[in-house]
Amino acid sequence: MKKRFCFPLLLLLSALLFIFPPICFPVDPNSDAQKYLDYQDGEIKKILLKGIAASFKENYPFAESSFNLIIQMAPQDPAGYFFKAALYQAQMVDYESDFKEKDFYENVNLAKLYAQERIKKEKKDAWAYLILGNSYGAKGLYDARKGNWWSGLNNGFSAKSALKEALKYDPDLYDAYVGLGSYHYWASIVTKAFWWLPFIGDHREEGMKEMKLAYEKSIFSSDAAANGLVWIYIQEKKLPFAIDLAQQMQFKYPEGKSFLWALAQAYYEKRDWNNALSKYQELLEKIETTKPPNPIPVDQFYNLIECRFYIANCFFSMGKYEECATTCQKTLDLSVNDQIKKRQRSKLKSIQKLLQKSQEFIEKKY
Repeated sequence: MKKRFCFPLLLLLSALLFIFPPICFPVDPNSDAQKYLDYQDGEIKKILLKGIAASFKENYPFAESSFNLIIQMAPQDPAGYFFKAALYQAQMVDYESDFKEKDFYENVNLAKLYAQERIKKEKKDAWAYLILGNSYGAKGLYDARKGNWWSGLNNGFSAKSALKEALKYDPDLYDAYVGLGSYHYWASIVTKAFWWLPFIGDHREEGMKEMKLAYEKSIFSSDAAANGLVWIYIQEKKLPFAIDLAQQMQFKYPEGKSFLWALAQAYYEKRDWNNALSKYQELLEKIETTKPPNPIPVDQFYNLIECRFYIANCFFSMGKYEECATTCQKTLDLSVNDQIKKRQRSKLKSIQKLLQKSQEFIEKKY
């Protein structure tokens, strides 16, 4: 998995309104100031950053309430809808479930609509282009994850175009480099067989530089850029860099799992079995003890299989065949539905083979 508190809503909104007093807008309902927000305004920025941080902490109710407050302040501004869509996407990745799909599409479409309306009002609105590009990117990523690669590709192209427009009108809008960096790097990975073509090429280095720039200088996207950069480092086998950055971010967000997944994978790729085992066991404990809040209709079997696959392989590589066999058997005994069986088919087959190998070593030993 490449990752990747339930308070009553009214109480949470009340607390937010107390901490962040409502911004005063002009009374004129036709005023653009009434409709649109200045994202660099101190209070607006504070609310958004707190919502983003809550997302990484997996305090999803608080994050959602923060973005709802942004929508309440300016219902025709695209920012709140985009951040809510990104939040729902993060939740679906966290739980490996599409339970928020309807809400995701509703909010990402509203973000696109209102971003386009902002651009109609002001053709050089770099922030509106940024939100438009990120909304296309989020939709493309989700559609591709669901197997709709054509939609993913089309939305990816639209995202790239909008983000370039954002930088054309504001070259210092470093938040735009997260989407561009991700596009340039991963599109190059996918199209590796066609690098020899002049209009394709290898843009991995460009993508890494853009992602680093976003991590170092963006306003709202630094943490997202860090997450993307860690996985790029893992892909490039720059494992000391991946481990160092993932450790920093996990220290920042110890409640969350996003950077813990990356840190565990980086240790695994490094063949540091002890540390990889420790981190995957930590993940497993979080997954087993932190249940999705009701009434979310999801289970955690996909992630349980993912963790135990790597735990079993760590045990096997360390020569701990009894522990490996126990982990494999426990995984195969899970009451997994057909959909998850299909998605995790290759890992379940590998676990079955690993169980047989472990049993053979155990029999030889005794």
